[in-house]
Amino acid sequence: MLNPPFLRPSFASSCCLLAAIVLPLALGACSGKKADTAAASGPAAAELASEDVVVIKRADLDHSIALTGSLQALRQTTLTAQVDGVVSSVAVRPGASVVAGQELAQFDTRDLQKQLMVSEAQLVKSQETLAYNRKLADRNANLLKQNFISRNAFDSTNSQVQTAVADVNVSEAQLALARQALAKGRVAAPFAGTIAERLVEPGQRVGINSKLFTLVDLTELEWVASVPSGQIGEVRVGQTAQLQVDGFAQAFTGQVSRINPSVDAGSKSVQVYISIPNEQGLLRDGLFGQGRVLVDVRKGVLVLPVAAVREENGKHYVLVVEGNTLKRHEVTPGATDPATARQEITGGLSEGAIVLVSGVRLTTGMAVKLPASAAR
Repeated sequence: MLNPPFLRPSFASSCCLLAAIVLPLALGACSGKKADTAAASGPAAAELASEDVVVIKRADLDHSIALTGSLQALRQTTLTAQVDGVVSSVAVRPGASVVAGQELAQFDTRDLQKQLMVSEAQLVKSQETLAYNRKLADRNANLLKQNFISRNAFDSTNSQVQTAVADVNVSEAQLALARQALAKGRVAAPFAGTIAERLVEPGQRVGINSKLFTLVDLTELEWVASVPSGQIGEVRVGQTAQLQVDGFAQAFTGQVSRINPSVDAGSKSVQVYISIPNEQGLLRDGLFGQGRVLVDVRKGVLVLPVAAVREENGKHYVLVVEGNTLKRHEVTPGATDPATARQEITGGLSEGAIVLVSGVRLTTGMAVKLPASAAR
């Protein structure tokens, strides 16, 4: 029995069915060949940005040493009480500017004035006693010539004169001490400056050597900075230093004035003292600062960013792009400029070499692709 016409398969439909089966297989075979080809060609090259590489060039380099430290007043003092007594008045407060000789505080000197009067009276008495004994000695000398008194009586009179002279000397010394004590009841500034601390109030009783004020002269400060012992040989008195202080936009300039002769056992560093002029009074005692001391200027040397120089097992090296591949080159670093974060390269590289910056995490032997700016 024959199938009805609508159930009989046509030649066209058979061809379509065959194509639907064969075509995907062919496409799958082609894609498999492409994948095998890509796998055989190896990993793709890492594309580098312009900031990932640097071309080594010759330039002038300021050879300097980085410093950190605090400012301190070159001249400062703590004023203490030179007498025991009650402070009657205080004339200044912290932050006040004073001139040399200006009164800062005054003690109650009524007891000191009485002691002065006693010392003056004692001196007058001693002088009168001395005058009387001298007259007596002169009269006894005449009597001795006439043999009216004995030699022993005359020697006794001379002894009284010598004792009276000693009493006068003692009275004069006591009077001088009383005057000195009275003068010390007035506390004055020994030099012009600024009151940093006030440690006494009116009506307060203080003893001898009690702290009263701290006075600082801010016209010239010292920057006390630490230099690693391995670099102290490059620091000399008279070298120029630049200081950046917290809270100030401008930089300050000074000169190395002194170098500590000893090395700190803990930090293995040496303290360097740098004079910083401060005529305008902008800087303050105790401020922290960072800066550098200029050692010399290197003319026309090969320089690289400090970040491009790597270190491993005590050896310095850089990664250089050669033929689209990273290769390791050991280098000899020289002077450093902390201000520009550049380092001199004295050996191991030639001018024009393309060096990888340290921040990029790539290793030796990796394939790289340079940016168009570096490739040119």
